[in-house]
Amino acid sequence: MIIEDKNLHNKYYIFDSRRRAGFLLGSFVALEDFDVLYIIPNGGVPVGLGLLEFPLVSPLKPFDLLIVRKIQIPGSTEAGMGAITPDGQIFLNEQLVSRISVTSYQLETQIERTKHEVEKRRRSFQLPPSPKVYGKNVLITDDGIASGFSMLAGAKWLKKLGAEEVLIAVPTAPVSSISHLEPHVDKIICLNIRDRYPFAVADAYKDWYDLTVLETKKFIDEMKMLQKIS
Repeated sequence: MIIEDKNLHNKYYIFDSRRRAGFLLGSFVALEDFDVLYIIPNGGVPVGLGLLEFPLVSPLKPFDLLIVRKIQIPGSTEAGMGAITPDGQIFLNEQLVSRISVTSYQLETQIERTKHEVEKRRRSFQLPPSPKVYGKNVLITDDGIASGFSMLAGAKWLKKLGAEEVLIAVPTAPVSSISHLEPHVDKIICLNIRDRYPFAVADAYKDWYDLTVLETKKFIDEMKMLQKIS
């Protein structure tokens, strides 16, 4: 099932910030029953904060980070040919790999680089390799979906760990990626779905920049403070 805000279909530069996008997303998420919020850093963290700030979403909902990194195609910082989960599991886009000119050496090199980045991030945020999600309904959020393969890897991984239901909630995504993800999760909430190409997550935001780890940790501290005062 896919839920969207029809008023935002194919719109550009509609969110003032990631945090504001999360707050708007909260009006849809408030209707959902989930046990744990999983946030893909760095960009997804202010979205998660905004989501928990929405009045009808309990700020006491447990949250955690989901470190899933795409395996970049050599020479590209955006395009990915797969993804790696926090415990090092590899999810390859076999169809894409078979179509592009990438050698076995290049593939292995990119996989090792991505594994190193996942482990570095996991240690930076002091996260365990595997979360305890057995029998729980989990909600995954990020600042948007591009190809969707990292989100797909994260969703499949949580299902493999025993999650009862996996829901996805994001501010923006292309219709192609949403359609590809739909069969693998229980529900997708996306405010701004676009079927115009080329697609870029940044085009949904008026204020877009890459978050640093330090900025991300500050947002996490705000989320923890929100829970303390609630």
